[in-house]
Amino acid sequence: MSITASFPRLHHIDLLRGIIIIFMVIDHGMYYCLNYSVTDPMTIPGTDPLTFFTRFVSHFCAPLFVFLAGLSAAITEHKYICTKAFSQNLIIRGLVLILFEFTIVSWSWSFNPLYPMLYAQVIWAIGWGFVMLGLLRLLGLRTLFITGLLLVFGHNIFDGVRFEPNTLANTLWSIAHQKNVLELPLDFKIRTTYPVAPIVGLMALAYCAGVYYKAKQYNAKAMSHAALLGVSCLSLYAILRGFNLYGDTSIFSIHNNTFDTVMSFLNPTKYPLSLQFMLLTVGLGLIALWLLSYLKANFSRGFLQVLGKTSMFSYLVHLYLLHAIAWLLIPVLGLNFSDMTYGETLVGLPPAYGMSYVATLTFIAVVIGLTTLLAKRYMTWKRNNKHSLIAKYI
Repeated sequence: MSITASFPRLHHIDLLRGIIIIFMVIDHGMYYCLNYSVTDPMTIPGTDPLTFFTRFVSHFCAPLFVFLAGLSAAITEHKYICTKAFSQNLIIRGLVLILFEFTIVSWSWSFNPLYPMLYAQVIWAIGWGFVMLGLLRLLGLRTLFITGLLLVFGHNIFDGVRFEPNTLANTLWSIAHQKNVLELPLDFKIRTTYPVAPIVGLMALAYCAGVYYKAKQYNAKAMSHAALLGVSCLSLYAILRGFNLYGDTSIFSIHNNTFDTVMSFLNPTKYPLSLQFMLLTVGLGLIALWLLSYLKANFSRGFLQVLGKTSMFSYLVHLYLLHAIAWLLIPVLGLNFSDMTYGETLVGLPPAYGMSYVATLTFIAVVIGLTTLLAKRYMTWKRNNKHSLIAKYI
């Protein structure tokens, strides 16, 4: 059971969410239209700087979505009548997000409910984060904090652990720590793109940060502490990365080309989120939150605020818009629908599909504009339908 209570709408959190949505549209738009294909971590040398830094921007999306989800959970906890009710809500929300990942999110990529590969990506990861946060919250704040520290700082100790394929141990390990492809019944497969152990740890620490921020009544001093923590994360990253000490399976190396050296330094492992990856992205995210907190609230009434307030809706809508418009552009690009690989590849576009960098950015700008317009309409609908299940989970 929940109770209604007023709480401040922190515009800098919405703004950062809006920025993350923009980064995500850029990355996904590049996937559809620029036809760029890079590995994770990206191959250096071998990846040009423009492709690298376009891809690098997207690296902030998953960890900051997770961090802001944990932060916001703490900020809104007082809406619930007791800790048990709050935990139950987190667990249910998490299970709903996991269901979303394998239905409406997966379908946005394939336009095919029967596509045989399921991708356990960021929504799945956030879902498991909520489920485990709900369970850990019942054990107390201290247990939650210690668990978060152990998972974030300790999970890379087990990077070399592997289990035999098609065993229960391998399945559980692939869900928790190792990116893998698992066999499912009926010839389906699931790719654990985002193993959940570091996600759970990061969300737990973000929740603790939210508890602190709330206890300080969201004052400027607390935000300055966030900036200091961000600088500390970046400093630790520089030490661990620069000397290849701990926290990542990829190795930083100095190259003859300056760009390659910089890219190597900024290229920690994303799948699963390594300690170094989280230190870099969350460290910069904390500094960004601090800077955004100085903006006046009326500044944030634009499209970033709209996207941030409707982040789940905007996430889903931009995926469907990208895919639908990409399909509509097939004849415009001089290709035929008969050339499509629908049902054989994830997005089904013809093999020769692609655009120039400028055309791709134009495509992305159109999708951002349409997503914002639809998000504004959704905000109006949501205000008038607060008790709807859709309004509750999207």
